[in-house]
Amino acid sequence: MTTPSKSSMLPVYIVLGLFLAVALVFLVAFVYSTEVEVSELATGTLVLHPDTYMNEVTSALQGADAARGAEWVKTYACESCHVVGGGQTAPPFAGIADRAQTRRPPLTAMAYLYESITQPNAYHVEGFSAVMPQNYPERLSPREIGDIIAYLLTQ
Repeated sequence: MTTPSKSSMLPVYIVLGLFLAVALVFLVAFVYSTEVEVSELATGTLVLHPDTYMNEVTSALQGADAARGAEWVKTYACESCHVVGGGQTAPPFAGIADRAQTRRPPLTAMAYLYESITQPNAYHVEGFSAVMPQNYPERLSPREIGDIIAYLLTQ
């Protein structure tokens, strides 16, 4: 059995080196982008644009049904904190469509409601506790989120 010469192994070393370089660049980029997103959310420095969340919102609202949204609100017991008449725990649903339009400029009402459901710690309404569950993006499907937003826009 003959041992390959060093010069015949050169292409293998080049491919391995390129693979490691690409993997390292990808890892650094992934860690950096994740840290930026986490720090933006944690510090509230997420730079908002009128189109922030709009791809997700547009997709979620496609075929959305406010009546189904009302059922999801009951199923997930949202009104236990968002008391219809107003409560101490969370902002009431009554009038939320109007308040959502100006709550977090430049977000649209739909985008604000989407953010409030999927990233409840991104913004807190003054005077209310930060007790909204953080796991709604995992618990709710995009269709359920769209239905809930459609329902809230009727309030």
